[in-house]
Amino acid sequence: MGSGQTVAVFGAYGHTGRFVVAELVERGFVPVLSGRDAEKLKALAYETGLEARPATVEDPDALDRALTGTAAVINCAGPFASTTGPVIEAALRARIPYLDVAAELE
Repeated sequence: MGSGQTVAVFGAYGHTGRFVVAELVERGFVPVLSGRDAEKLKALAYETGLEARPATVEDPDALDRALTGTAAVINCAGPFASTTGPVIEAALRARIPYLDVAAELE
């Protein structure tokens, strides 16, 4: 992946998500902010000037919209036992790489 590519960050407004967003920007990527809390996303979008695409793991269509046009997705939203499956499925539908920050394995 190269500079300027968009990368969806699910759970972007959380503690780890904010670090991931900042690191992506530092490395020349364009994060697309996503997660279930539209108000927190809107606040982060205002703060960073980045695009926000609210989505929940219960809404596959919203997840698909959140990943549209992105080169990859990084899942920073726990609990990962609940979020991993739906976000991986959306990544597969979008045919993009999936990465998460969890050290949780079931």
